[in-house]
Amino acid sequence: MKNRISALLVLTVFLMALVPTVMAGDKKAPTTAEKMSGLQTMCEETAPARSERQEADSLYNRLGGYDKILKMTQTIVANHAVNDEIKHTLKGVDHDMLAKHVADFMAAGTGGTAEYTGRTMPAAHAHLELTDADFLSAGGDVVKSMKSMDYGQNEINEVICILVSLKDQVVFK
Repeated sequence: MKNRISALLVLTVFLMALVPTVMAGDKKAPTTAEKMSGLQTMCEETAPARSERQEADSLYNRLGGYDKILKMTQTIVANHAVNDEIKHTLKGVDHDMLAKHVADFMAAGTGGTAEYTGRTMPAAHAHLELTDADFLSAGGDVVKSMKSMDYGQNEINEVICILVSLKDQVVFK
């Protein structure tokens, strides 16, 4: 129970840091490194619970199957396209094709039957020169998209932890 509360607190701090807010008083916003550390801690602390949920029912099923995952990835790409911090990474990119590749990747990796035939994560991201700040900004778009589709906090946490596990394959700066 203590780990669960701790993990929820870490996640709450992370989500608050992603959403632009006005900090009152002399409190300063967490640094990018502190946000990344908080995410890693949350993912480590929630690993057993995430594993139990996956054994009971795949994340693929809990995300609503392929069509709903595709809708989610389309929403994420649309949010990236208007996110001033990272929209430059989508110049010249076919948004529909990107959403389909990401949906295939997510479906294959969460228990579905889709087959991902795209490039490796490093090959797909190396030219973008992403930073941890870019990674966090993109993660904020994922959270925003999933909340807009009424996904539960468990599913949001699980997707975020999958992304955190892939961070070193997409961030090279």
